[in-house]
Amino acid sequence: MLVIIALAIVVAGFCIWVVQFIANATVRTLLRVLVGLCLAALLAFLVLAWGFPIALLVS
Repeated sequence: MLVIIALAIVVAGFCIWVVQFIANATVRTLLRVLVGLCLAALLAFLVLAWGFPIALLVS
């Protein structure tokens, strides 16, 4: 599982690096937001997978 997480972070970093070569500013911004949302989903999955009490997150 740690290997998958590490690969996801590497791929996300590569995607953010590639985004700088896109000429259209709107597309560049949308892709950065998409990559950020994917990383946030990965973080949320990790928090839930490790059994962190959800009640502490909500309160």
